[in-house]
Amino acid sequence: MLNKRSQSEIDSFFSKLFNIPEEIRHATSSSLTQCRAKLSFTAFKEAMEQMTQLFYNNYSFKRYYGFRLIAIDGSVYTLARTEETIKEFGENVLSNNRKWIKAQVSFAVDVLNNVCTNAVIGPYKESEESQAVTLFEKLGDNNLYLFDRGYFSRAFLKSLAESCNQFCFRLQKNACKEVIEFIKGNQKDCIEYIEVEGKQIKVRLTKVLLDTGEEEYLMTSLFDQKTFSPNKLKALYHMRWGVEEQYKDMKYAICVENFIGKSPNAIKQEFFANILTYNLSMMLCKSAIDRKSNKHKKKRKYQTNKRALLAKIKQCFVSLFFYTSRSSEIIEAIINTVSKESVPIRKNRKYHRNKTSKAKIKPYRAYISVV
Repeated sequence: MLNKRSQSEIDSFFSKLFNIPEEIRHATSSSLTQCRAKLSFTAFKEAMEQMTQLFYNNYSFKRYYGFRLIAIDGSVYTLARTEETIKEFGENVLSNNRKWIKAQVSFAVDVLNNVCTNAVIGPYKESEESQAVTLFEKLGDNNLYLFDRGYFSRAFLKSLAESCNQFCFRLQKNACKEVIEFIKGNQKDCIEYIEVEGKQIKVRLTKVLLDTGEEEYLMTSLFDQKTFSPNKLKALYHMRWGVEEQYKDMKYAICVENFIGKSPNAIKQEFFANILTYNLSMMLCKSAIDRKSNKHKKKRKYQTNKRALLAKIKQCFVSLFFYTSRSSEIIEAIINTVSKESVPIRKNRKYHRNKTSKAKIKPYRAYISVV
């Protein structure tokens, strides 16, 4: 969550830790770089996974008809172009001046609880589908997965069916022969079988009319047509937007792409550490803030201002972890403070989505404020 020079952040950290003036320097950014090189990124990855497991095993959380509602989606992060990053993430060009390369990332997001249940970062040429299959192996069962229309393939459907979880896809018009025939037919909601390597996989195909007049095609394993009506499936797929919101939080609130280190190990350290911090903020405070914000009857329902929460967690990070006897008191104070900045939920708002180019200007370290 860097928004200053790394040296300024280090000085501020030791000032809070030892209650000394910030002008006294206890460590340099160079010493931090040398020390963290001895620490594997897997420490942060395992801490993230264990904290997530602890949350789901010991605390109450929101479910969708008994399922954990997981949206999986991919994105592209920009990295500094070095020999090490090229070896790890592949040779690819993002900018004309060849300063940056790309890495492919995928998040599995619990959209009802605002928790990133797991994530992967790998070479740019690694497909979103293969990364999603990797996530299946870590997420267990009793999940309901949501995917956008870029994910469907027969092989991916087979992997998903073998995971013993439920799913809901949005489909492209030419996804497969069975889908094309369904679109041409008169049926709006029916049970079909998709052939994959000689096996018949049972699916439900549904046509849904969007507010724009466009027809949307969904494939799901939720076969109960009374419980999950076409309108309910439409609302279910709309919940997938939670993963897009988390990507926005990561990129713009946490500035996850502003990597301090340039080695693959350092990049992965920061990648998983930022997810760990995000999850910690959501697990500790968000549900309590939401309840507190809606304690009294108001014209609109309110929700947590996630940027305000993340900023306050960063501000209190040293106190929270180094003065553990006061942890409960600190968390309660954070909840009380951030609940006053809650934002109203305005339903049915729509924004035109502009076209963007894939080669974007990278707001890297040179653009971070020195103060």
